[in-house]
Amino acid sequence: PLCWRVKQWYQRRVAITAGNLGQTSVALRLMYRAKYLLHLIYGNNHLEQAAFDINIGMMLHTKGDTKNSQRFLESALRLHKKFHGSNSVQVAMCNILVARALAHNADFREAMKYQKHALEVYAEKYGENDKRTRECSAFLSTLTQKAVELQKWLQNSNKEKVLPNMAFSEVLQDATITEMLATVNGLPASTPSKEKKAEAQPDDKKEKSTDCDSALIPLL
Repeated sequence: PLCWRVKQWYQRRVAITAGNLGQTSVALRLMYRAKYLLHLIYGNNHLEQAAFDINIGMMLHTKGDTKNSQRFLESALRLHKKFHGSNSVQVAMCNILVARALAHNADFREAMKYQKHALEVYAEKYGENDKRTRECSAFLSTLTQKAVELQKWLQNSNKEKVLPNMAFSEVLQDATITEMLATVNGLPASTPSKEKKAEAQPDDKKEKSTDCDSALIPLL
């Protein structure tokens, strides 16, 4: 029904605004609800579901839930492959986001596979000297370095009992992430001010983590 569609659109926009203000838990609850309404109207194979999956995946990543983040991002990747083809920019962007989630889960070799495909598409679409291509290449180099470090430790017969530090620092710039989300949501790219984020943080921290978990809607 039209009223459901309007409500779904409105909740998504409010969720995006809340996310930009640092209210991640609130944004997630609204985004889950809007995604569910879209599912009731069109089912789960609608292209717009990919936008919800990316938004939710990115928000979960912000909260440190990289496992569930990866799950939603892979769903978005599947939909973009279906509607746009494997060599589309949309698929390349999803590959980067999935690689990012995998890297934070220390699965560097798998992350490299996704990132290599993204680099190939970016190089073909934008050229090797484009900022996006160079940043993509730098990300792949970081993944390769981490994968080599981990493999050396695994092959070392005299390895120590404690696994070396495989913590993965963020390599995508804030401006890049903002640009990706703006592309997904059809909005102009704008980075929220630090003052607004700082004002929003105290309220967000007061929310219980279970609020978000209880609202989790599975990929139907």
